[in-house]
Amino acid sequence: MLRNTKIIILCGGRGQRLGEITNNIPKPLVKLGEKSILEHKLDYYKSQHLNDYIFCIGYKGEMIVKQVEELGIKAEFSNIGEKPGILDRIYAVKDSFSNPVIISYGDTYAEIDFHDLLDQHKRSKSTLTVVAAPIENPFGLLEWDKNNKVVSFREKPILNHYIGYAVMDSELFKVIPSELIDLSDGQGIVKTINYLSNMGLVNAYKFDGLQLTVNTHEELEYADKMLGKYYTLKESHEE
Repeated sequence: MLRNTKIIILCGGRGQRLGEITNNIPKPLVKLGEKSILEHKLDYYKSQHLNDYIFCIGYKGEMIVKQVEELGIKAEFSNIGEKPGILDRIYAVKDSFSNPVIISYGDTYAEIDFHDLLDQHKRSKSTLTVVAAPIENPFGLLEWDKNNKVVSFREKPILNHYIGYAVMDSELFKVIPSELIDLSDGQGIVKTINYLSNMGLVNAYKFDGLQLTVNTHEELEYADKMLGKYYTLKESHEE
């Protein structure tokens, strides 16, 4: 199944929260250990028999192209500039896929079982499947009524967050209102998820494995540390 599945890798953003680090390179080329985030991702995709890539590039996109070519990977590239939002970038390549396509944010690494993800997506009969992971909120959360009377209190609740991976049917753009496509940043994908959810067309895939996202200096330091620990532990188990 996976050999015939395309994966769209979104690499167009500026990554401003990383400051000087992304002044010279796009965020997917930031290093985690000895390799860039992108190279870690591609190594894992190859291990999962995913070999058909569409890169949606923008900011310093030529550097993404160069690394992909240096790795000997054949791929399709789409560059519609730095400003378009996520949904707009996917819409620009909609004629390149007809089967369900995997969506991956370029700054997120996750060791997902993609065969299982696609299988669950197809069985759900949904237009969109989003990958969600549990996260503990470090605060106690309050809710109150219109008279400011507290009606509930949850201490450090476990929440579920979208980790930047999804499976999308090619029919999605025929279902959603066209005005959602051109919304800036992530607004288009957020409104699309809400719109399709109201129609019962969004499936959630629960994932609790290794997943790392790099948006800030703190997240970069954490990801670098966690990936190093993970591979050290993995290698010790394999010996």
